[in-house]
Amino acid sequence: MTNQGPVDDRVDSSDDLDRAFGPDTASVTRPSTGQRLRRGTVITLSFVAVGVVIAVVLSTIVGSIQTGVGGVFPRPQAALDRFRTAASDVPGVLAVRDEETTRDSLAAYRVSAVVEASPDLSPGQQVDLVRALSAAAADADGSGVVVSAEARFDTLVVGVTTDAEVTRQRLEVARSVAAIGGVVAVRSDWGPGAPSDEPDAQRVELATVGTGVALAAIIDVAQRETHGVFPGAEVTSRQPS
Repeated sequence: MTNQGPVDDRVDSSDDLDRAFGPDTASVTRPSTGQRLRRGTVITLSFVAVGVVIAVVLSTIVGSIQTGVGGVFPRPQAALDRFRTAASDVPGVLAVRDEETTRDSLAAYRVSAVVEASPDLSPGQQVDLVRALSAAAADADGSGVVVSAEARFDTLVVGVTTDAEVTRQRLEVARSVAAIGGVVAVRSDWGPGAPSDEPDAQRVELATVGTGVALAAIIDVAQRETHGVFPGAEVTSRQPS
């Protein structure tokens, strides 16, 4: 005879499994094919929705940087509009045209415009005009936007920056060079690239029909007139157009 303890004393390992996972394997329902497809679709749509939101946010940020937000980021068109409005009110200005925008980096722009001035202005009125244009550029300049212009007085073209004194000096140099015999037109501004008020960054281009010895003499005088105001400035010549 085999002695066995009470039935209740025997440990049935299936009790632990039943408590943990249910009385049989069927207690954990396996999702049907339709359920799996629906879950997969929901997950996919969720990823797509998140991607769309991220794309919209990034687009908004980049657009804000490019067009400007509340004066923090550059607003080149707004700067041009301010300059045009102010310049158009300056006595002696006939038109503001040929506006250009140059993007130097993500948050740096250069804007410029051509200002047509009346050819009947006196020397003093011309000085007043370029000073007023310089003030207009200074008011529109800032927040990553550099504003400049060129003022055209018939045969004289003068670069305008936010520095009123240097702008006036460009006008004076243009007049001095234009007074040289054989010179028919003068441009006094800066070299290629961003506007600069440094003396050695200035450029004077004169138009003359002179050639050979005559041209050399004209250039020599033009250099003396120019370097007396802007040491190291570039002086070049061209044939009249």
